[in-house]
Amino acid sequence: MDRNDFRERLNWNACVECGDCLVRCRYMSFTREEAKAEMGKVNRGEPSRALDGCMSCYACNAFCEKNAHPYERIHYAWNDRYEREGLPARASYLMPSRQPNFREDMSFTDEERELHRRWAADDPPARTVLYPGCNLLALPLLVPKAVMNVLPVWGRWDLCCGEMYFRMGILSKVREIAGRLTRFYRGKKIDEMVFVCPAGYNMFTNVLPQQFEARFSFRTTSFADWFMRKVAEGAFSPKRLSGDLVIQDSCHARVLGRDFMESQRRLLAELGLTVRETPRNREDGLCCGMAAGCNSYSAFDLLRHGMRNIRSLDRAEGGEIVQYCTGCYLTSGTMRLVNPFGKRLTHLLEWVGRALGEKRPRMLYRRAFSVLKGIALHALPKYFSRKRFRL
Repeated sequence: MDRNDFRERLNWNACVECGDCLVRCRYMSFTREEAKAEMGKVNRGEPSRALDGCMSCYACNAFCEKNAHPYERIHYAWNDRYEREGLPARASYLMPSRQPNFREDMSFTDEERELHRRWAADDPPARTVLYPGCNLLALPLLVPKAVMNVLPVWGRWDLCCGEMYFRMGILSKVREIAGRLTRFYRGKKIDEMVFVCPAGYNMFTNVLPQQFEARFSFRTTSFADWFMRKVAEGAFSPKRLSGDLVIQDSCHARVLGRDFMESQRRLLAELGLTVRETPRNREDGLCCGMAAGCNSYSAFDLLRHGMRNIRSLDRAEGGEIVQYCTGCYLTSGTMRLVNPFGKRLTHLLEWVGRALGEKRPRMLYRRAFSVLKGIALHALPKYFSRKRFRL
């Protein structure tokens, strides 16, 4: 994507350099005047502390009332850096297209491998399907059987939405993925694609079509909205549960907006659960930590910010933690292995399963251990390597 095309798509002239986006950042401490100055540097393509300090949490887009896409302005500069320098060797293990990578480099049970095989069919099994994305493929047993009977899962590893590349500012790779997905889904008999993870939902609904010219003929729906619709239609009769949960919103959820975030809370409330908030919540909430590696490619940054988030959740009201982003759930699982003395982590799908009378095996910590082990074996030994690579 050339600069002129990028500027037109991302409303470049809308930025008035007010500094709101950077003043509200939870990770960089800028005064109003500093924020204005740094945003000006970003717009002019100059070196900026914002470019160096941004941890890719995406929330600045939610803070900008002008819809001027401050986040993409920052990571477009990262794209320039990637084109000049490539990626450090330690980043290879985090790339979905590289082998091995931290998601596919896992040991799955026979039941999980069978789900992967069934979900990878060439043609959609129904007119409405659930897109698993990489994170749900890593934890396939999260999907209740009763849900799969009504909403078949359809997807595989090579149909990655490109979210990680987008968050890292590797725009040529995202554009390649947008073209590949457009070609794959063209002519497929799908009316509606449902998403558990906000990342995939935002990529298919907004990022890929609006910024990278992807074209999809199906409508996109969040799982929470789909499930509540099906309950109203009588397809499910969930029993009432009890529980006191503190909720975490994901990075993509913040830019999807209040309605999206509230729909997750409404679903939990309709199941009978009490939802609590952290002091910083919704748009101002903390990232699970995964995005911290998108700028520095550092496992240490991921750990530092991930621990900050999980400590915030542990200190908040609520007996257990609930997350609806499967990427946040997996990342927080690795943090819980490092700091095991805290609240129990749960996923929204687990609560749906319980309400439908199911209790599926919990694979979170087994997978989280695989992630930590893989990073230790494949990424950390290359941490100080000067070698670079391009995708």
